[in-house]
Amino acid sequence: MKNNLPVKFFELSKTFGETVAVDSADFSIQKGEFFGLLGPNGAGKTTLIKMLIGLATPTEGTAEVFGYDISGDYRQVHKFIGFAPAEANLDREFNIFDNLRFHAGYNGIPARDRGKKAEEQLRTFDLWKKKEDKPYELSTGMRKKLLFARSLIADPEIIILDEPTAGLDLETKETVQNYVKKITSQGVTILFTTHQIDEAEKLCDRVAIMREGRIVEIGDPEELLEKGQGDLVRIKLDEDLRRLPKTLLENGFRAELDRDSGEVRAVVADGSEAAAGILQILHTSDIATRSVHIEKASLEDLFLRLTAKNKSITDD
Repeated sequence: MKNNLPVKFFELSKTFGETVAVDSADFSIQKGEFFGLLGPNGAGKTTLIKMLIGLATPTEGTAEVFGYDISGDYRQVHKFIGFAPAEANLDREFNIFDNLRFHAGYNGIPARDRGKKAEEQLRTFDLWKKKEDKPYELSTGMRKKLLFARSLIADPEIIILDEPTAGLDLETKETVQNYVKKITSQGVTILFTTHQIDEAEKLCDRVAIMREGRIVEIGDPEELLEKGQGDLVRIKLDEDLRRLPKTLLENGFRAELDRDSGEVRAVVADGSEAAAGILQILHTSDIATRSVHIEKASLEDLFLRLTAKNKSITDD
C-alpha cells in the first residue's frame, strides 16, 4: 500500500464521441468514509465508477487507489475493491453458493477457504436456505443482497455499490443499509451511487452532486444545505401561469414555477425576507396569491435546483 488515501481522482474525464460522460472529476475519498455520488440518471455516476474499477478507460486524467494508478497498476487496484453493480451479472448456470465460491477463487482466496467464505456471506444476508437456487430463481431483493454479499467475499478495504437499494422493499433496504453502516464503522471505505436523496442524507459522511458529468457541489449534507442556502419558500398562486415575471430573475431570486402544484418555489438564505420580495414582485405584476409557506430546505430541494437543466424561469 503506497498511501492511506483510498481514492483520489485527478481531473478524470470520459467522452463518448462528442458526449462528455465525466468532466474533470478531481476529489479524494478518505479512509472509512461513506461517500455518495448523488445525481439524476445520466449524470455520469456509473461511468465514473466503471473507470475506477477498470471497466472503462479514461479519456483524460487518472485516479489512484491507495496510491496505485487505475490504469498502470490495475492488478493492485483490484485487490482493494469489492464491487456490486446496479444490474445483476451473476452466472445463471451455477447456484448461488457456487457463484460466491468461484468469485472467492477469482479474488485469490485459497481453495480450502472458499466454501467457508461463501457460506459466511450467504448466512449474513439470510440466503443460506437458498444456496442451491440459481440466481434467476431469486427475487429482485435477494439478487441485490447476493451482489452485495459477493462484493464482500474477499474482505475488501473499499466497497463500491452502484444503486445498491434500487428496487428493494423497505425491509431489505433497511437490512442492506444497516450492514453498510456497520462495516464503515470498522474502517471500510464505501463509495456508492444513488438518486435517492433521503438515502444520501441518512448514510453519507459526504456527497458529491453530479450533473451532466460534472461535480457541481461536494461536502457533507449539512454543509451543502448551508452553502446552497437554507429556507424553502412556497407561494401558492391563485391563478394558472405559464411563466413567471422577468423581474424575479432580474432581482436575483432563484425561483421556479411548479405548474403541477401552482406554486412559486425558491431555495433562499432568509425565507422571510425573500418571501416579502417575491410577493411584492408578484403583486406589482398583478399576480394573485393564495398562501405563503416557509420551511427549512432539505437536501432534496438543493439537489433538484443544482441538477436542473439551465432553463430560464421565464421559459415556457
